[in-house]
Amino acid sequence: MSGWLRRGRSERRARRADASGGPVLDGPPLATAGAGVAGYRIVRRIGAGERAEVFLATARRAEPPTDARGSAGPADGRTPPAPPAESPLVVLRIYRERVDDRSIALELDAMHVAGDAGMPALLDVAMTGEGARVAVVERIGGVGVAQLIRERSLEPGEAVTLVAPVVAGVSRLAAAGFVHTRLSPGDVQLDSIGRPRLLGLGALRRLPTDDPGAAHALRRESLTVLTEYVEQVAAAVRPSGVFDGPIALARAALEARPFVPFEAELERAVFGAASPAPVSGLPPAREPRLPARVLAPITAEPVAHQAAHPDARPRRRSGVVGGLLELAELPPPVLGQLAESADVDRLGAMGRRASAWFSGRRRPLVVAALIGSAALVLLLTAVPSADGAGVGSTGGAGVPDAASVGSAPDEGDTDDASQSAHGSSEDSSHEADAKAAPDGDGNGDGDGADGAPGGAGPDDAVAAARELLLAREACFADLDPACLASYVQAGSPLADADWERVLAARDGGAGIRPLDVGRIELVTEMGAAVLVRVAGLDDAEPASLLMVRNEAGWRLREIFD
Repeated sequence: MSGWLRRGRSERRARRADASGGPVLDGPPLATAGAGVAGYRIVRRIGAGERAEVFLATARRAEPPTDARGSAGPADGRTPPAPPAESPLVVLRIYRERVDDRSIALELDAMHVAGDAGMPALLDVAMTGEGARVAVVERIGGVGVAQLIRERSLEPGEAVTLVAPVVAGVSRLAAAGFVHTRLSPGDVQLDSIGRPRLLGLGALRRLPTDDPGAAHALRRESLTVLTEYVEQVAAAVRPSGVFDGPIALARAALEARPFVPFEAELERAVFGAASPAPVSGLPPAREPRLPARVLAPITAEPVAHQAAHPDARPRRRSGVVGGLLELAELPPPVLGQLAESADVDRLGAMGRRASAWFSGRRRPLVVAALIGSAALVLLLTAVPSADGAGVGSTGGAGVPDAASVGSAPDEGDTDDASQSAHGSSEDSSHEADAKAAPDGDGNGDGDGADGAPGGAGPDDAVAAARELLLAREACFADLDPACLASYVQAGSPLADADWERVLAARDGGAGIRPLDVGRIELVTEMGAAVLVRVAGLDDAEPASLLMVRNEAGWRLREIFD
């Protein structure tokens, strides 16, 4: 597990290095989480390169109005003051001291002049009291193209979506007097709506107006890296060969003399090779904001009302039932039984129902018990014992009477009959043993001794729950959505919920609630589904885990907090 975590961290740091334009530097950060920089509050550092360090930040809006006494909210004080609202998340680029002011000015000028080229929007510029130069830009929180083509293959329509806007952006940059000289899949990232955006702005160069030869050389360099970007994206397309025409056109135009820019022709060729389609597998678009950390107070149910209705179920069970009703793969009877098992006071409710049932049927039950006792005594008296000697076959002292002696078979017949009965009993016992353990190990084809499917008992389910919770904690410690498949069932409500929690944790969210994996108990099992309860840390509220078993083993389907 530790090696896997180290590999995940190294890959994540490499992706941050690609996004920031240089290797990750291990020195002290230029700002710390929670600090204020140029009117913005730092959330965390998300990247570091040779030119700048990149931070996720937010700016506080105006505080809520106060009354005459200086306290927020109504004057009667019955409503608690609302927490200060948070603005949407932004990205702060704090440049290092050795970076030239002219390169920073060129980068800011390109974002300002060529705002439609797909670069992040420039929101603000500032200088701190220590002299650090800060640029506040739009946050682009989607997946990078480099990660996308490394993890899976692309459809031809998806490749058009990843290539055509980049070609158009390079053309608009050139029209504004700029070129991008280091355009790679690591410099292109998808935003929340799946549109590719240009990063790596430290590689921007201004086209000289007084030297046409140098301008053509920069244009050729920019289009060379653009062609290489198209080739890398096309290499991930299945079936292959769809974009051979646009690539051949770009290569021929680069070798032609005199050189003529060909962005428009390349864009038309890309659209002619396939029809554009949205990139699949991306998380749904959502407003970039900090997660809410303050909840409204919950009014507790009066104790007198609970005492007046002892059979009322606890209110927290409604959340369990609501979550179980979303499980479309389980039939309604199973859902009802799982909901009953998740009830907090199920033993007490069962005792009350049984007591009420017996109280309403006391007289018939007493009569039935007397009749049953009499029938049992009669049965024990009339039926002969196991050795074949009935009640009337012996005398008072156990000596056989004359009738039994006269009707008894001879000695030879008795021996033959006893041997035959003994052989039949041995054959029956051997057949029963063979049905119970055909493989010689005591494991038959049916269910195990504990009744679990496939021989998986309560201890196996508890151990599997512990392993799945540890894997879940490791995934959230690594903040890698790709490892969710190691513990969650595909297509389940928990898969979507944990995907959103990982993305929120990347934005500074709280992540998941810690649970005590050492205190897990099995609540109920129903076929291939089991429900377990996990205690919370420091006597916190427990959580219920719904697990299902498939070909890959145990997987978490839902967690009811």
